[in-house]
Amino acid sequence: MFRTLWSRVIVSYFLVVIICLVLASLFFVVFLSGYSKDKDRNNLERQVGAIAQDIERVTDRFSAIIAVPDYDMNRNYQEGVQAIAYLRLIKGILDSQSSVTETKLFITDLDGNVLVESSRGPPLGTRKVEIEHDPDEEDVVVKTLVFMPTNKESLLVTAPTRLEYDVEGYLVGVKPVEELGSIASLLWYVIIAGSIALGVSMLAGVYLSWAVSRPVKEIASATRKMAGGDYSQEVEVKGPEETAELAGDFNLMARRVRTSHEMLKNFVGDVSHELRTPLTSIEGFSQALLDGIYDSEEKQKHYLGIINQESKRMYRVINDLLLLSSIDAGELIVEKEQVDVAELLSKMESTFKPKADVKHIELNVDLPSAPIEIRTDRDRLELIVTNLMDNAVKFTPEGGTVSLAAGFEEDGVQIRVSDNGEGIDPELLPSLFDRFYRVEKSRAKKHGGSGLGLSICKELAETLGGTIMVKSAVGQGTAFTVELPAR
Repeated sequence: MFRTLWSRVIVSYFLVVIICLVLASLFFVVFLSGYSKDKDRNNLERQVGAIAQDIERVTDRFSAIIAVPDYDMNRNYQEGVQAIAYLRLIKGILDSQSSVTETKLFITDLDGNVLVESSRGPPLGTRKVEIEHDPDEEDVVVKTLVFMPTNKESLLVTAPTRLEYDVEGYLVGVKPVEELGSIASLLWYVIIAGSIALGVSMLAGVYLSWAVSRPVKEIASATRKMAGGDYSQEVEVKGPEETAELAGDFNLMARRVRTSHEMLKNFVGDVSHELRTPLTSIEGFSQALLDGIYDSEEKQKHYLGIINQESKRMYRVINDLLLLSSIDAGELIVEKEQVDVAELLSKMESTFKPKADVKHIELNVDLPSAPIEIRTDRDRLELIVTNLMDNAVKFTPEGGTVSLAAGFEEDGVQIRVSDNGEGIDPELLPSLFDRFYRVEKSRAKKHGGSGLGLSICKELAETLGGTIMVKSAVGQGTAFTVELPAR
């Protein structure tokens, strides 16, 4: 069900949004509940205090307005009538305020005897209520306790007040704690706001997942086409930084795959050509020998010499391919030892002096005055210099000059092979170290070679921890520089 990136992104997004909404709602409810309880507590404290003051003012006015004349009726009777009227007035006040505050209100004397109560809540009758209030305390006192008439944990608010005939007492407000901070009405607003937020986030999540998955799908489609053999695939670089970077990397990979594919095709063709040519010669001349088509022993030796030469040519190509294969596979073993570079240059002079003399080429070997020793693989270094010297002598015209020199650098040794031959077009230099690359096909036919020598030099130099560079100018010559670390 959730196998696609689109579905996973949108489901993950929804889960995150829902979890955040639930956590935010819980935090909001808890915070609002506490806030509402504190607010109700403060409001009730303020309201009870205000009602107590109102009762005192009503008491003062009632006492001033209603007088008891001695000549109208019995004084006790009149006082009883006034008390009943007064209590009815106070009860009316308590009933109205009790409805407004949603609180049980009643008045007690200093001993806790209930004098008058509101109709709201459980009737108290003549019940005596324990009031923990200092008679000298004029402020409102708030306590939380179990109110015995209801057996519920309640908020008990007491405020000092005064009744008729200067009776001191307390106005008491009682409200169950469970009724404080009621946010039931606000929960609907929370649910409605959460539903709206969830709907908006769903739309945003669908768009976001589509925007993220679309370029990935395009890259996946292009990848499948490349796997099917269509190497011309490229995708548009667009979208967020990550997807744009992914698209750019895919295009870079596609270009490299195309290049590698072309190189592989060329490699197979070049290898086939390099092996077919000597095999054709070997087959032809060996068949001639078998058929006895030769006039003299001298011609027979000539045929055998060609077969031997072409066999060696095949052997070199195969050895070069095996060497490159070992390098590519990381299986080339480097055995380092102390190598005297001056001794190596002297050996190269002895090896290539006869070949240079045949072409009337001046061979200059600049032997260093001080010993130059580095720790490297002797055989690999010798192969590098041999290939470079062989190319220099091979492609330098008669009467030219080939130079070989070495010297210390900052952290190693530099070996330089240069000539004053035809030179190479600077535009062709970047491809010079590619495998089977030849500057000119005509030069290859004239001088031979597989086109692997320079690529082997580059791979070996890097394997030894060094580099190889080339500089050339048409008509001025070419110079190869090998830099190797001292250790």
